[in-house]
Amino acid sequence: ALLFATAGTGATASGIGAGGLPAGWTHAEINVFVNGSAHTLILDRGRVTSGSASVISLREQDGTAQQITLAASTQIVANGAPGTLSMIRPGETAVTQRIDGGPATSVRLTIPPRLARKLGR
Repeated sequence: ALLFATAGTGATASGIGAGGLPAGWTHAEINVFVNGSAHTLILDRGRVTSGSASVISLREQDGTAQQITLAASTQIVANGAPGTLSMIRPGETAVTQRIDGGPATSVRLTIPPRLARKLGR
């Protein structure tokens, strides 16, 4: 099993790091060797511009647009609670985690209070 950990985070039950980024960071690629095999952990943070069951679009703080593929197995956390792919909405802040360029293994959503009230969350 792969185990990735990032600054300030612990491992999740699946053995994959929680995908945190230090304050001010919007993108990171971390190259590691696990059992003699090279892997790249890719983290992105940005404002959700669109989302569906198969892809999330982010605009990072520097204006860079990212298209992140999602899978049915992608773990969603919304404001610290387990969520679903259908909870991804424009205006939320998301931190995504991918391994080796694959679909996101996790998406951590932060829902601004004004949007949360509008969505009834």
